[in-house]
Amino acid sequence: MDDEFWHNRWAENRIGFHQHDFNDWLKTWWAAQSVADTVLVPLCGKSRDMVWLAEQGHEVHGFELSPLAVEQFFSEHGWQAESRQSGPFRYHHHGRIHLYQGDFFEARRLGRRYALVYDRAALIALPPAMRVEYAKQLASMVEVGGQVLLVTMEYQPDSQQQPPFSVCELEVRQLFERHFAIEVLGRQADEANPKLQRGELSYCDEVCYRLVRRARNTLPPLM
Repeated sequence: MDDEFWHNRWAENRIGFHQHDFNDWLKTWWAAQSVADTVLVPLCGKSRDMVWLAEQGHEVHGFELSPLAVEQFFSEHGWQAESRQSGPFRYHHHGRIHLYQGDFFEARRLGRRYALVYDRAALIALPPAMRVEYAKQLASMVEVGGQVLLVTMEYQPDSQQQPPFSVCELEVRQLFERHFAIEVLGRQADEANPKLQRGELSYCDEVCYRLVRRARNTLPPLM
């Protein structure tokens, strides 16, 4: 998907991927975390999950292409963010929330590694070729021992031409297993999915993974 596609989706308010409630996988899994590290949230949109993470004591670094999504996030919470330019990004800050508006694939230029990552709608928003680049990007930004909470979708038919895309376990392993140990935490049917309710899909599952960054002699370069 090119930048214009996402700008149009936000301008036309076609954001069915946006969840109004906190994600159940996030609340369940994060309850077991005992550290308050900064959390990376790629392709964050205006996700309310970032508010939940901040309430748990985390600093949150979200990356989002759409300036409209960033504007709506702060306005819907009644917050006035401080803004400035930070490298290739427009940086917005309020409390524990730090949003970087721009191309996530430029994030390595900021020179930051993370111990915690939350991805509910980033990987499944990308077409196959971009998923490969995304996996490389995460590998370069997660420190050894760092953990990624990854939530994907699986459904049939798998010929969807627009996001959210179906990403099966085999593909998750092909993308990430070189750099991460992978554990399937669980799966559950997405009964509320409109396409499932209309009979356009035979099934639709939400699948949750934990990825742990493997130790290596050298990490991929940041640049």
